[in-house]
Amino acid sequence: MFMEPDLSIETLVLFIRLLIAHLAGDFIFQQKSWVSHRSSRKWKSGYLYANAGIVALLSWLLSGYFQCWMIPLLIFVLHAVIDIAKSYAPDKPVVFAADQVLHIAATFLAVYLYLNFAGTTIHLSWLYSNLSVWTYIVSYMLVMWPMGIVIAIMTRRWQTDYENGDGLRDAGRYIGMLERVLILTFIFMNQFSAIGFLIAAKSILRFGDIRDSNNRKGAEYILIGTMISLTAAIFTGLLAQWLLSRVQL
Repeated sequence: MFMEPDLSIETLVLFIRLLIAHLAGDFIFQQKSWVSHRSSRKWKSGYLYANAGIVALLSWLLSGYFQCWMIPLLIFVLHAVIDIAKSYAPDKPVVFAADQVLHIAATFLAVYLYLNFAGTTIHLSWLYSNLSVWTYIVSYMLVMWPMGIVIAIMTRRWQTDYENGDGLRDAGRYIGMLERVLILTFIFMNQFSAIGFLIAAKSILRFGDIRDSNNRKGAEYILIGTMISLTAAIFTGLLAQWLLSRVQL
C-alpha cells in the first residue's frame, strides 16, 4: 500500500531542489570540453558518466533523504542513458529541447519515488522545506546559465552574420547574464519602473549602431538576443511571483 503523493508544498519544493541539481550539473559544472568529448566518444566518454555522477550526487545532497541512495543511483543511470542517446543525435534545437524534457521527466519520476519509497525523515527540514528560498535560487540559476544557452541556440542562424564582430570576448554573454539578473531582482522587488529605465538605457546605447548601415546586421542580432533575454527574464520573475503567491493563499 503506497502513499498517494499530492501537490503539496513538500512535493513542489522537492521538485525544485532536484531541478536545481539538474541545472547545476548540466549548465554550471559541465564544461564545453566535456560536451565535445561526449559528442565524439559517445558512450565511451568518461565525462558523460562524470556529469551524470555530479547530477546524482547533487540530487542526493539536495533531496534531504540521506539514507536513500537507490534513487540517486537511478538518477545517475537515467541521466547517463539520456545523454548517451543525445550524443548520437544531430546538434539541433529540437534535440536540445527533447533532452531537457526527458531530464525534467526523470526529475518528476525521482520526486514520485522519493515521496513513495524514501520514508518521511528529511534531514534539516527547516532548510529544505523553505519554498521561497529554493524558488529564488532556481529562478536566478535559470536566468544566469540555461537561459543564455537557449538564447544562443535561438539566435544561431544569425551568428554567422555577426561572427566578425569586434567586441570583447564573451562580453555579450556576461552583459546578458547581468541584465537578466537585474531584471529578475527588480521584479522580486516590484520595481517595474526600473526595468523600463534599463530597457530605455540599453536602447539609447544601441540606437547609433542600428542607424549605422555598416553595422546594421550586428546591431539587429544583438537586439534580437536582447529582446529574447528580456522576455525570458520577465517571464521567469512573474512565474516565480505567481507561484509563491498561489502557494501562500
